[in-house]
Amino acid sequence: MVDIDYVMELMDWNNSIEDQKKGVELARNIKCLNAFLQPGAPYGKSVWENCAKVLAERTNKELVSCLHGMLEWLQDMNWPGAFCILERLKSLKKIPEFQCWYDTCMKCAKALGDEAWISNLEMLKEES
Repeated sequence: MVDIDYVMELMDWNNSIEDQKKGVELARNIKCLNAFLQPGAPYGKSVWENCAKVLAERTNKELVSCLHGMLEWLQDMNWPGAFCILERLKSLKKIPEFQCWYDTCMKCAKALGDEAWISNLEMLKEES
């Protein structure tokens, strides 16, 4: 069994590239993907880029339960890992669950008046 705290510590961008790669490699053995959806304290943004890489490697089937969190990641494209998540979401557009979660997040973004998030979500509808 892999210790999630150890993995997150390794994936911190303040560590060496070798340690970060080791963290990403160990993360492949973690089944609970929600742990990689923009984790907060004590890890924070310093692990987000590597968390995005971990999620991007997973199968479509594995990511169904993460769609909502991945779409929320697009609220700010300056957040670490946002472009990695955007590209992975583009390949998920054809799965049945995608449209439901996309619509939910778009409604939320509009209700909040979050123009940046709306614009970022609309990038998913553009042809690649």
